[in-house]
Amino acid sequence: MLDGVDLPSLPDSVDRAYPSDSTETLRQPAQPLTVFGYYRTIGYYRAFSNPYPFLEPFERAYGIGDGYREPMLSISVLGRPNGRSSFGTELFIFTPYDGGGVEDNVLSLNLGINFYGNFRTEIGSFGVRAGGIHWYNLSPFTIGVYQVLDRFSIFDRTPWEGVSDLARYDNYFQSGQLATGDARWNFQAFQGLILNGGQLPGDFSFDAFWGKTQPNGGLPNARTEPSETVANEGEEAGDVPTYAGFGGDAEALPSAITGGRLAKTFGSTLMLAYNGLYSYRTLDSLDVERREYQVHTGQFEANLLGVNLSGEFGASRFDSPTYTSPWGEALMGRIRIPASATYFPLDVQVYQIGRHFYNENGEIATNNNPQIQAAINEEDGLGTGEVILSGQGSVGGLLTQVNQLAHNRRGINFNTKWNAPNGLVEFGVGWGVAHELAPTTTSLSFIHRVNGLALSRVYNPFPADAVFATQFGAYGRKYSFFRGFFEAVPTTDVDQVTGIATTRKWFHSVDLTAKTRVDLDGRNLYAFYLGSFSSANRDFTGVPHDDDTYLFVQSHELDVYFDLFPRVILAGYLGLEFAKGGRFTPRDDRFFPELPETTLSNEPLDQRGLGVGLGFDITLADNAGLYLRHRWMDYEDRNFALDRYVGRELTAEIKIFF
Repeated sequence: MLDGVDLPSLPDSVDRAYPSDSTETLRQPAQPLTVFGYYRTIGYYRAFSNPYPFLEPFERAYGIGDGYREPMLSISVLGRPNGRSSFGTELFIFTPYDGGGVEDNVLSLNLGINFYGNFRTEIGSFGVRAGGIHWYNLSPFTIGVYQVLDRFSIFDRTPWEGVSDLARYDNYFQSGQLATGDARWNFQAFQGLILNGGQLPGDFSFDAFWGKTQPNGGLPNARTEPSETVANEGEEAGDVPTYAGFGGDAEALPSAITGGRLAKTFGSTLMLAYNGLYSYRTLDSLDVERREYQVHTGQFEANLLGVNLSGEFGASRFDSPTYTSPWGEALMGRIRIPASATYFPLDVQVYQIGRHFYNENGEIATNNNPQIQAAINEEDGLGTGEVILSGQGSVGGLLTQVNQLAHNRRGINFNTKWNAPNGLVEFGVGWGVAHELAPTTTSLSFIHRVNGLALSRVYNPFPADAVFATQFGAYGRKYSFFRGFFEAVPTTDVDQVTGIATTRKWFHSVDLTAKTRVDLDGRNLYAFYLGSFSSANRDFTGVPHDDDTYLFVQSHELDVYFDLFPRVILAGYLGLEFAKGGRFTPRDDRFFPELPETTLSNEPLDQRGLGVGLGFDITLADNAGLYLRHRWMDYEDRNFALDRYVGRELTAEIKIFF
């Protein structure tokens, strides 16, 4: 809702809002056709005074357009011809603004067309969603995303969402979410057909879907030809995607994902569900060979005496012409106890995810099985080295946040929160530890949380037809994915003959949060702190700790928002990040041994990153807003002399509802 302007609900929310009293619903009158939407555009500027190699001549760049795969013009049409049925469609309109000439000055619908329909009968309510892109989750282990909304800075996280004044910051303070549109950060993008039904006889409900997700070939014209890559080192644009140079014949091969859910509720206390999916990708145009996997899980949720119990357990199997895995298990249970029972609210999660459990679409990171990764590389002709595909968010053993799951681990996560005595500040603490089930990890990875979004805009992971993640940085260790980038760090304690890891690693994590809302003489001040500590170690250490074995990473981010003037909000950001390698990670002489001895440290990575931001939210009218963000970035690795960048980014977004 804008300030003073009520907008119709989006179809996604209508889709799930089954009323409890169907008799009342059936009496609802017909509704006139409703059309609404928004236009937005973003102006972008960046300037790097100390860029990574090969950025030239794009250290300084200007742009205007969608910004980062967000709709520029959205038109929604809703109708309810009678009290039993409703329908809607969303048109996401895009124009490239790429300066290519008159022929490029076009409007297109390549960001999707959505169709929705709902109808209610005496035996249940039914819905259909078709087209794409839909934002969809089924369950954590099937189609789902690790829920990070309240542990991700909102300084430049689609600042135009929830336009109205302080509402987005108040929502974040209250719930960790910004607005309805913010939910797309925590759902899988899905293109295809989704059917669902609820309030069926016997209290059953179902979901069924067929289509594509990003990992299984949802990119238009996705290719399997390995010679086409975004990397163009040393040539015109270095590692920066230019949207050019992707010549050759497209080799779009059939791929799809299908599955669904059958659930039954027992009053308001218990829900049981079966979830399943099957994903395949053909390896030849005749569909003789396929690479495929299937996932089957059982899920439950119960509420007993105010205590919430939930869990999911199941298995998956990967099958391809060169490798078929055994069934891999995934087991997870979670209990949430309210503060009224224990003084502090408690959230405890235990899990075991086998190394053979594989699914590209769930919230579990499953990029750490050498046999599966080798099979994919071989079948796609990608060689024997470690290949990171477009959209892949990690490699090897990922240093996770609390409650972020990865396979080949057994672990526990714990969360609690409390308010300061004066009630002004709410604190939260999360703690997690996990141990590998088998010593398979020969590389580690961690996500750069400070400046990650800004650099992923430079090294965009989704240029046209790309199949690999964008690899960048002086040492080729950084990989861009949508809205972030991660760094890969090999481990050196491997069998010198086989190259197999010799040690089962421990992974430790601690997340800290603090948020406050203060009234300063009638003006609101919001402050949000996010702290993240994680490490990979040879031994159990209790908390993340730099024991000089593998990796220790920490980040600290502070967002501040102040109601400066009527309709003007001041936004501030400060981020600090540190990463330290241990004795079982490579020294810099491994990468460029030919460099002069005086430039080599012969030490593992020792990184420091800084981000400073300043911005304004300006409400231009009841239905329009302007959002300015300026970020300064300064980063260096003290032991890898070439790993350094200094730059800044300025964005100006305008959004107008109609």
